[in-house]
Amino acid sequence: MRTNLILDATERLVEDQGIVSFKVSQVISESGCANASFYKLFESKEDLIICCFLRNATSNHFQDFMDANPNLSSLDKILLPIMFTFETLHFSPVFNIIRQVAVNRLVWALASPEKGKLIEHRVNIFWQWVHKFIEDAAASNDLIADESQVFELTQGITFYLTGALNAFQSQLIQGEFLKEARLTMFRHLELLFDHYNWITPLTFNQFERIGMKVHIYYQKNKSDRNSCERCQRQQHEYAGDKIA
Repeated sequence: MRTNLILDATERLVEDQGIVSFKVSQVISESGCANASFYKLFESKEDLIICCFLRNATSNHFQDFMDANPNLSSLDKILLPIMFTFETLHFSPVFNIIRQVAVNRLVWALASPEKGKLIEHRVNIFWQWVHKFIEDAAASNDLIADESQVFELTQGITFYLTGALNAFQSQLIQGEFLKEARLTMFRHLELLFDHYNWITPLTFNQFERIGMKVHIYYQKNKSDRNSCERCQRQQHEYAGDKIA
């Protein structure tokens, strides 16, 4: 409960003041936490940023979503990391700036060793999920691809996400270059997917359908969508293990 209050206060301050300006002393004051209690949980501002990233991480939700939606196709599953990323930003607008800063080596390397290991593990869990979904599609012959193409598409999806999020979330690029966000993001994902041999091609209807399912899932789970409890459950479940 205490860590949730502290991280809630951190995200409010990031939204109000930006990630550079907020101070640890403000977080302590806003959360109503005593100094001694705070420093038992977090050693620095970098620790706070990393934990805000961890509890918002999309990979916290993949298994629960699949359990609730057992009839997903191979292509549906490949779309999950993409759609969860989009919807996370919808429900938590500060997540993109937190994500960009947390994964910067100049930030996570300054965090406590424990928090540094946690973010490294969680980032790689995301890559493992993306790779597993593509690998499973190839194993079921929904995607005709060899091992090198599976790895290449894994990279392509993660690179696509990074570029798309940075372009749209910065709000610096003129609208004439980006056009309508949803259609633009779909079109570039479609171009990426068209380099590979799918039995059933990706469609915009499928893209939107999975997006709506994820949106509804987040609405139903809003009470613990970005809670420390959910984050810790995932950390224990995947501690040191690859996605099976």
